[in-house]
Amino acid sequence: MNNKFSVSLRNQSFYIDYFDSWKSNKIMKTYHLHQDYEIFYLLEGECVYLINGKTWYVEKDQLVLISKNVMHKTRKVKGKNYARMVINFREDFLPEAEQELVHKLFHCSPPVVPIPVAKQSGINRIIQNLYFEYQNKENYLNLYGRTLLTQLLIESLRIVEEKGESSGGKVNLTYGKGSQDISEIVTYINNSFSSDVSLSSLSRQFHRNEQYISRLFKQVTGCNIVDYVNAVRINEAKRLLLETDMKIYQIAHRIGYSNPVHLWRVFTRITGTSPNQYREDHSNIEAETDDSR
Repeated sequence: MNNKFSVSLRNQSFYIDYFDSWKSNKIMKTYHLHQDYEIFYLLEGECVYLINGKTWYVEKDQLVLISKNVMHKTRKVKGKNYARMVINFREDFLPEAEQELVHKLFHCSPPVVPIPVAKQSGINRIIQNLYFEYQNKENYLNLYGRTLLTQLLIESLRIVEEKGESSGGKVNLTYGKGSQDISEIVTYINNSFSSDVSLSSLSRQFHRNEQYISRLFKQVTGCNIVDYVNAVRINEAKRLLLETDMKIYQIAHRIGYSNPVHLWRVFTRITGTSPNQYREDHSNIEAETDDSR
């Protein structure tokens, strides 16, 4: 396995994407991970899904459930094409009462879930409605999106509980040691970026010397630790600017900066605009905030 992987950073709590390999020849060259949960739905054809050291062969009308911070990638079966829908969401996109569904599905269930024939049209309809809402940015998108996503999670959990186990085939693989070390460090940063995350603190946390972590992190991810921590923090700042009415100083403290001036400098350097200007420029597409959540 190629020891490199990439980290996907999204400044949205909910995201959905359609891909058709008949119309595009783009491929996922490296493993990647992200801070949100992923539901992969195969609409047509077949493909291979590599998840945390195992290979799963996925067929039409199967769901693939990827927990946050799990290394994965897709690849084509030789001579075959496929079409898929991918839904990514953060846990806090859902009301607290529904988050137990996420835990059961993504932490206690098999990653590949075949959909029974009797439920295929219903699952397809929910996902198509989600995609339509997301693409058209209808009024109350977040509220309706949460409702549809909750419906999808419930239906998926019912399937898992009825069937017991996935029937997807699997073949054991292994990760390179260095890649696994960095995956664990990336996961830690993604979960702890609001606290003191530095090379020295990572060295203490993972019982590795600083030179080893620094060199390997650059080798595997293509960036240094400081730049990655800043990227994660600014990505979260962008999300908070779009989805909340928090003040700049509140956002700075929430994401791990000691003062708003530091946030302003790093944000401007990375995005080319100030936090206030970013919020203003995107105000016309800012997702509605559900105060009752």
